Amino acid sequence: MGDRTPQFVGVDLASQPEKSSLCAIEWAGRPRVTDLVRPATDEAIVERARMADAIGIDCPLGWPTPFVETIRRHHEGRTTRDIDAEPRDLRLRTTDQWLRRHHTPRDPLSVSTDRLGVVALRGIGILEQLIGPGADRSGAAGIYEAYPGGTLAVWGLRSTGYKSSGRTDVVAADARREIVDALAPHIDLGPWPGRLVDNADDLDALLTAVVAGLGHAGLTTVAPVEHRAVARVEGWIHVPTVPLGQLPALTTP
Repeated sequence: MGDRTPQFVGVDLASQPEKSSLCAIEWAGRPRVTDLVRPATDEAIVERARMADAIGIDCPLGWPTPFVETIRRHHEGRTTRDIDAEPRDLRLRTTDQWLRRHHTPRDPLSVSTDRLGVVALRGIGILEQLIGPGADRSGAAGIYEAYPGGTLAVWGLRSTGYKSSGRTDVVAADARREIVDALAPHIDLGPWPGRLVDNADDLDALLTAVVAGLGHAGLTTVAPVEHRAVARVEGWIHVPTVPLGQLPALTTP
């Protein structure tokens, strides 16, 4: 048994701090929420992450390699016609396509063709502060790219229709309440169940923190051997490989 309770941080990142949430958990017998912060500034995220054993972040950590090559050639005035890539390969990273084939019912959002790209631009600044430019983005450096909707899908919970925040959206609030009720027997939510029902960003931050803990324990999706090189550059999405009802106790040396 370790003599220190493991600490993990999850961040639901948006383009602006006001829409970003940070969840801190400690994980001994089971995960326990110790803090829930919104808005979450870059400074707060970096400070809390540096105190944690691992961090999860709901944000792409890279772009599709064929997309980057296409943009680079276009910017340099060179032809892109001989790039061996399908349109799908320009929109979706290797991890996005792999996860869709093996674990989730739909594609993750595209970092190259969706507004998610704006979030990723903020994310790379945070990533560089934590592990430096050019560091491994696959999770090997202790930063795990999470996909809360994919985590919910893997656990057999509602993974769509819960995103709008505030009680004015009754349908979304009911969906979040259903999710929170399912999580409560397995995660100590402390004084925050109401906030998790009220706000989808807070809920996603919690899910991301749990993924950080599971990633640290080797219980998330890792890149297969054939994809490890590209995952180090494009990033790799981590979702749980254990059921919600079988979350293990975690310790540190």
